[in-house]
Amino acid sequence: MLQRWSKMFLSLAAVSVALGSCKPKPNTDDQPLPEVYNQSIIIGSDNQVLYAINPANGDKNWELGLSSKIIASPIIYNGYVYVAASVGDTLFKIDSRTGKISKKITFSNGGAGVTATPIADDGKIYVGGVSGAFCAIDTGTGKTKWSFSAAGPIEASPTMFGNSVYVATTTGYVYRYGKQYGNPTGIETDGVSATWSYYNSKAKFVSSPAIGDPYLFVGSVNDSNMYCLYLEQPPGGGSLLRWTFKTEGGIRSSPTAYKGTCIFGCDDFNVYCIDTGLTDFTATPDLRWKKKTSSEVTSSPFAYGQTVFVGCKDYNLYALKIQDGTSKWQYKTAGIITSSPLCYGGVVYIGSYDKYLYALDTMRGTVKWKHNINGQPQCSPVLDDLTKLTGHNTQISGYEQ
Repeated sequence: MLQRWSKMFLSLAAVSVALGSCKPKPNTDDQPLPEVYNQSIIIGSDNQVLYAINPANGDKNWELGLSSKIIASPIIYNGYVYVAASVGDTLFKIDSRTGKISKKITFSNGGAGVTATPIADDGKIYVGGVSGAFCAIDTGTGKTKWSFSAAGPIEASPTMFGNSVYVATTTGYVYRYGKQYGNPTGIETDGVSATWSYYNSKAKFVSSPAIGDPYLFVGSVNDSNMYCLYLEQPPGGGSLLRWTFKTEGGIRSSPTAYKGTCIFGCDDFNVYCIDTGLTDFTATPDLRWKKKTSSEVTSSPFAYGQTVFVGCKDYNLYALKIQDGTSKWQYKTAGIITSSPLCYGGVVYIGSYDKYLYALDTMRGTVKWKHNINGQPQCSPVLDDLTKLTGHNTQISGYEQ
């Protein structure tokens, strides 16, 4: 009997060894799994830190400390975040997925810093400095392709339309330049010259231009006027000025051109919506509506669907019906709002001086999440959706003069 059990035990042991020898060996040829990246809402503040926040849940994807306050809004271009330093002559080129600095680009700006949000197209980034320098920089090499010196500081973000870029200064100038080499033909010349320039000695432009073809709109903080200029020099050399619209306060808010209207905030505690066209019997545009707030509106409106979103120094983010300016909802934060909102996928993102970035439902104004960014944001948020080369940019900063 004992002998039988011994034979059975030895047989089971043999089977066990055989099975053990059949275990799959690890495949040393396996490659590591690719890293998974999340979409990011990217924003900076006066604490010198750039944050990338997951738009789905408000969790932090990454953060990056920089060497100066972040006043100009970051932009997304070809998979990189570009951020201009408010002190010195530096553009940071940052991998939008990882938050790692790819390159520090320097340009000639007299060390004055940048408060105006850059723009990018055709492999170049266009940036204006407080010194008055305006540069077109190759995003690959970091070299300046062309530059010019404006007659006064550039504190308003440039804008582009077609083959031209438009720049306004605090000394009352608006310039039109060709994107390629400073002229619309795209032919390199020895010197860069403006296609046209407009000047008004009473104006001070800290508002960024907006385009509503065939017009350009830009607000003035000195004489409280919204200016409408022709994009193209009128035939026969007529005046570039189409009309002005007078308010009761300085205009620091950058306008939004939307379906035949121009919408902007004002220091007189109002948001304005004006018709851009003139009739044969009028010299100034008609006021479509205005919305009274409780403080200055330096934030720039963002039109999304049939709603205009705009922040205010009364701590509120307003959602206004675009037809008549009546309030759809408003949400009160714990600090003033000078930066501009960004809308995407049914969510509006806004930074407040209470040091939070908010994500709110565009229909109801309910908070989806908020994230502490440990500083007061003057710049506006941008979205890297990982699917488009340019992301979603406001191209407007919230610089408070």
